[in-house]
Formats: sequence, structure tokens, C-alpha cells
Amino acid sequence: MKEIRIKDAIIGLGKDKDPLFGSVQYERPAKTNTIVTVQTDNKTVQIPLNQIKLIVFKYDAKTFGFIFNYCLFISDNKSFNLWNRQTKKLACHELQSNF
Repeated sequence: MKEIRIKDAIIGLGKDKDPLFGSVQYERPAKTNTIVTVQTDNKTVQIPLNQIKLIVFKYDAKTFGFIFNYCLFISDNKSFNLWNRQTKKLACHELQSNF
């Protein structure tokens, strides 16, 4: 098994819950019951993957990554500036590249 670590992400837990901001770590291959460790500035929580609605992160300097329904999606270069502005507004900082 391989550990996946995303160092700077926005973690959406559902529309009635505030998003978490921090790092995400889990073992691959991921399944619905895989435990995801989310570390924020002031706490560490462990959440089953099936309770996370969306993970948004800056994949590299030109693309964003999204984990949704246990699958990884990558943005196209055309939408990078839009995602960068929106995530910066939400997270109050520009997300760091991960890869």
C-alpha cells in the first residue's frame, strides 16, 4: 500500500458543515471505508472517506485536483485562474502545489 498526502487542501464535508482547511492523508487504494486523516492548524481528525463530499487542492502550478466519489479529477488549464481566485477567497490564502 502507498500513502497519499495532500499538504494543503479544502475538505468539504457537506452543505450543512463548514469545510476544513489543512492536509489530507490516506492509504491507497482508497475505498469507501478508508480512514482519511485531516490535520488542521489546531486539530487532527480521522474521517471515513465516504463522509467527505469533496477535496480540492492545487495539483501543480497550473492545475487543480479534486477528489469526488473516490476518484481523482484534474482541472483544465483554462479554469486555473478561476479556481485559484475562488479557493484563495475561501481558504484565505493561495493553496500550495502538491506535485
